[in-house]
Amino acid sequence: IMADMETTTPAGQPIVSREKTAPFLIRTFVKVGSFHRLSLFEENTLPTTDEQQIYTWKDATLREVLTTLRNAAPQIPEFRHPLARYSFRAIYADAANRGRFAQKELGIVYSRDILGEPGTVDSPAARLLNDTDGESREQTEREKEERTLDELRFVPGDYLCVS
Repeated sequence: IMADMETTTPAGQPIVSREKTAPFLIRTFVKVGSFHRLSLFEENTLPTTDEQQIYTWKDATLREVLTTLRNAAPQIPEFRHPLARYSFRAIYADAANRGRFAQKELGIVYSRDILGEPGTVDSPAARLLNDTDGESREQTEREKEERTLDELRFVPGDYLCVS
């Protein structure tokens, strides 16, 4: 059973070999306070001033996508706010509706999910003191239930909106 765990996600999806698989581009549009209007995508007037281009794999979680976004755009203070809530939505061409754009909610990640518990001036956060190099630690329930982009049916070519 241990060998099986290392090759599939908690939901039974195959884990991507990131050393052997190239990541794909996600055109991500970030707006504080709300999502961009779907009509912007339908009219092909993409809000490129709010665009961040990131590369990731289909087995990435929303938490990992947010970490990648934060690293890609350190100049945006909203990405660093400790109380922020990030909502994710996919915008895609809907084949069932003659290729018109549609949207679907993907999930929410809170800043604290990435930051973890804080340290103090005198000592780092407890999680940073654990030496976990090479050893597998138990996943928390929250980590186990977090689904990958593939499991959320996000595919290369979809746009990602973050509010």
